[in-house]
Amino acid sequence: MEVFRLDPAEVTRCLEAARATPAAERERVIERARTALPLDVDEMAILWTAPLDADEVYAIALEARSRRPRRLETFSPLYLTNTCDAECLMCGMRRDNDALRRETADPEATESQLDLLQRRGMHGVALLTGEYRTDRRAWMLERVNRALRATQARGFRHVLVNVGSLDDEEYPALLDGVARRPDGAVAAKVTMCTFQETYSRSHYARFMGSDADNPRADYERRLTNFDRARAAGFRVANPGILVGLNPDLGFELIALARHARHLLDRGMEVYLSVPRLRQIAGRSSVRGTDDPSFLRLVSILSVGLPGAKVVLTTREPATIQRRLVPLVHVLSAGSSALAPYTAEGAHFPLEASQFEVIDQRPFEQVLADHARPEEPIENFERTPRITPPAP
Repeated sequence: MEVFRLDPAEVTRCLEAARATPAAERERVIERARTALPLDVDEMAILWTAPLDADEVYAIALEARSRRPRRLETFSPLYLTNTCDAECLMCGMRRDNDALRRETADPEATESQLDLLQRRGMHGVALLTGEYRTDRRAWMLERVNRALRATQARGFRHVLVNVGSLDDEEYPALLDGVARRPDGAVAAKVTMCTFQETYSRSHYARFMGSDADNPRADYERRLTNFDRARAAGFRVANPGILVGLNPDLGFELIALARHARHLLDRGMEVYLSVPRLRQIAGRSSVRGTDDPSFLRLVSILSVGLPGAKVVLTTREPATIQRRLVPLVHVLSAGSSALAPYTAEGAHFPLEASQFEVIDQRPFEQVLADHARPEEPIENFERTPRITPPAP
């Protein structure tokens, strides 16, 4: 099985070579980007290091996107539990965070939440849990499998599974009872989500820990999870970074782009998540990256990887959403709390959530910013307006 490997020295050399690119070659790359020609990873590095401000890079991406009609998708997160065995310093769900109120939804409550989402017109959902030591994963896999089968029974169009890294022998339990195609691939659109958070090994060890008892501590095991998922039948992958953990955003961009290229070359549909670090229960300070750097990152991913789908969430305020939606493929709206949805809205208690959600409007209101007035949410996969937002 071909698995993804990342050589950090190659990423560094790529960025150094980009900074030394002659002006004429740099202009050629900028013109390729503007006219919507795909860029290779080296050319993405050239665009990242080019002496352009964020607004100039955004304008290039906006022009390129206007030449590439695409559909805008949506889904809502649904947490089945906020328990976790991992020790990630930046995460509200880490096992030693005494400020978090621990909760687990029973299967009936989970199915009730799915029914609520469906009645409100939402037909994409992400199923999320914490991450667990080997001897505790069977419990989680049974819960997620039951929820996954419930989404299939209800006809959800897209289901994302965010449960951490799994071993080869654990995938059958996760996918038990899920329909397959003749080639063994999962028949429905089910996406494996495994965010590396940071591709820097030193920052990974700093934030995710190095204790062997910690299920997040093994960098390489997490890096190769999509390859195991593909062997198990997944055909959609969602890698991602937590923007702000590593100040060297150029390194994260190029590493994520290399990972995406690997998955695309293996025939997988690829979603890319780049959420920014946000407030968690029990911590008063929040680091992260500034708006111009975030704008530049999303713009270059949009231009350089047209075969992948960039995900934007309501961790971002409405002003940022309005600016970036013309560049992305997915806008996810909802709460990071446990089973939070009601008939008309959602609960957003920070003391029971993985992280703070900035835009807490009902998802109908969030999506209405980007849909035609006559268009119902269930038809939200559409070709949106490609127009620059007002300054």
